[in-house]
Amino acid sequence: MFAIDKTLLKPNIPRTVRFTPILYDWITEVSEKEGLSFNQVVLLCCKNAKDQYVETETPNEKE
Repeated sequence: MFAIDKTLLKPNIPRTVRFTPILYDWITEVSEKEGLSFNQVVLLCCKNAKDQYVETETPNEKE
């Protein structure tokens, strides 16, 4: 189950995103099951990916 994160409330930057049919169907299913909007599920997935993202150090390039 997803929990509402208050940092994700009132998003105001519109973007166009294209989904594959499988991802679109999954997000729609989750949004209906959890009682969330499609947009909220997408934002939660992005936040989850951001929270789990680990930047790797890039080696210094020699000049």
